[in-house]
Amino acid sequence: MMSRYLISFLFCCLLHNTTKAQVFNSFYGNVVNQSSFDSVQQNLLDFESLGIKEPGTAALTNTLIWLKNKYQQFGYTDIVIDTFDFIGNEAYNLIVTKPGTTYPNTFVVVDGHYDTKTGTGTNDNGSGTSIILETARLLKNIDTDYSIKFIHFSLEEVGLVGSYHFVNNIAFPNGMDIRVLLNIDEVGGDITKTNNTIVCERDESNQTAANAASHAFTDTLATCVQLYSNLFTEISYAYGSDYMPFQAKDYVITGFFEKNETPHRHQATDSIAYVDIPYVYEITKATIGSTMYFAVARDSANSINEWDENNFSIYPNPTSEHLKIVLKQKNEVIKKIEITNQLGEKIFVKDNINFTSETINTKPFKTGMYYLMIESNEKISIQKFIKK
Repeated sequence: MMSRYLISFLFCCLLHNTTKAQVFNSFYGNVVNQSSFDSVQQNLLDFESLGIKEPGTAALTNTLIWLKNKYQQFGYTDIVIDTFDFIGNEAYNLIVTKPGTTYPNTFVVVDGHYDTKTGTGTNDNGSGTSIILETARLLKNIDTDYSIKFIHFSLEEVGLVGSYHFVNNIAFPNGMDIRVLLNIDEVGGDITKTNNTIVCERDESNQTAANAASHAFTDTLATCVQLYSNLFTEISYAYGSDYMPFQAKDYVITGFFEKNETPHRHQATDSIAYVDIPYVYEITKATIGSTMYFAVARDSANSINEWDENNFSIYPNPTSEHLKIVLKQKNEVIKKIEITNQLGEKIFVKDNINFTSETINTKPFKTGMYYLMIESNEKISIQKFIKK
């Protein structure tokens, strides 16, 4: 696992100020604008109507069924119920996977818990649940380079039990490659105050292997909030929610939490009457834009054909001093080359090339993994290479 931490750290060193590189993406903005206030509100109402979702209750099981049915209605097919035991009662995480087109085995995780304490939990965490559902609905038919896992954890309120189970029994033992985890928990605000700021939380633990990457992704998250919603942002530290088991294993985490904390947490009064729905809707838009950015969403309607690897070669790979690109089809010429890091930020761009081969000086690149995009007039390919 150490190689992943090293690569994440190196990429963050390369782009310590990545947020300035981001600009508004009109395609992302168009998808964000398709989000529905009514859909978000209805999700909150439906969540509330399911009752108090504590361990061993029918309400908790019925909420799982409701969530599963929602994803089936959206058209998802890779839906897994992760079953675990808690003091003699079965409990369930719901894991829904949207496959990526370029890096199907690397995941952006968007998560939140669906259990509640004392009350119906319309804020904690019906708000996060509603946002994840609306994000999944809109991204169902959007191509993304990276796969996305939408995960609804159970039993967060009794000690992060569901997320610990997932990390310790599924993610970590199987070496799951998680690019970043975005946790959404209690984002309904305080209805008696002006809710115009969302807290973006990052890893500040003493176990520092993933801290730099978490800080970079959280800065990027804050920029996405400002680009795709009308909210302000505040950076703080992660604590007390389902990203903690991931943080303990040095996965890269970030998350959303309300700035004005509700006085109704873990009470019977945690109902929709005290949730700032327009605030939840703005966080929904921020989540959609951020998830598209993290997963590298692409407009398939305007995409170009992909090259087969048999049509070109890159060598040496791994490389130390230079990387050569050679096209094998004589009727094709290289028009543009881009090299990006794992955060999706460009570190090398060259266009108007018009040759069948090109050599790139890789001496200035630090050790790690990079992504090379080769583009002609009609085709595109993205390939990994290693700088040793």
